[in-house]
Amino acid sequence: MVAVTDDKLVMRDLSVYYGGFQALSSIDLSIPAGAATAVIGGSGAGKSSLLRSLCRMNELWDDVRTEGQVLLDGQDIYSPGVDVTEVRRRVGLIARHPYPFPKSIFDNVAYGPRVHGIRHRHELDEIVKRSLKQAGLWNEVKGRLQDSALSLSPGQKASLCIARALAVQPEVLLIDDPAYNLDPVSVAKIEDVILELKQQYTLVLATNSMQQAGRVSDYIAFLSEGFLVEFGPTSDVFARPKDRRTEDYITGRFS
Repeated sequence: MVAVTDDKLVMRDLSVYYGGFQALSSIDLSIPAGAATAVIGGSGAGKSSLLRSLCRMNELWDDVRTEGQVLLDGQDIYSPGVDVTEVRRRVGLIARHPYPFPKSIFDNVAYGPRVHGIRHRHELDEIVKRSLKQAGLWNEVKGRLQDSALSLSPGQKASLCIARALAVQPEVLLIDDPAYNLDPVSVAKIEDVILELKQQYTLVLATNSMQQAGRVSDYIAFLSEGFLVEFGPTSDVFARPKDRRTEDYITGRFS
């Protein structure tokens, strides 16, 4: 496990509401830097809402209200005057459904750097190559970078979306259900990428697979009905859960 030196993200009394529905309730949680934290819990537990709250993506939904604080390196990303675009650059989100833009493979990865002012072709070439290599996709697409990204397989699309997030050099990667709708071979490739990426980034992934959480994460956060039930090192949570609800969930007694 990577040595943890600090808490990269800290949630203090974080609550999220969609209209009258409360998706997250008073979450207090610290995400260690330089490690992978898996967020587990059943459908409707609040996993995706938690990830989106860490990069202010919940604000794209109508009638959403966020209360409390999310500290990124000690600064509240919800404070007035915070540059939301910069927050979303530093904290990248790979959504559950990997939707490439209807552009070429190259232009998908180069999109973010161009938005942030990079125009020189040589620099873009280097960014695209580096990002695709980090995402484990370079060898599969290096000869067809001008092909449509929509022609890729589901597993390749998921890897491309990771590369697109990496291209803007984030500090944190949020990955929502990396196994969603993928075959076992593609899932294994994505997990290999996650294991490599956590050597360089702080990772937070929402997963419905206890096996996947055990394979790739250093820490586990268990949510139930919008509440944080338990948090700790993965080995401790799986072997010696402190809360009966956690034990019931990871052993499959309820979902």
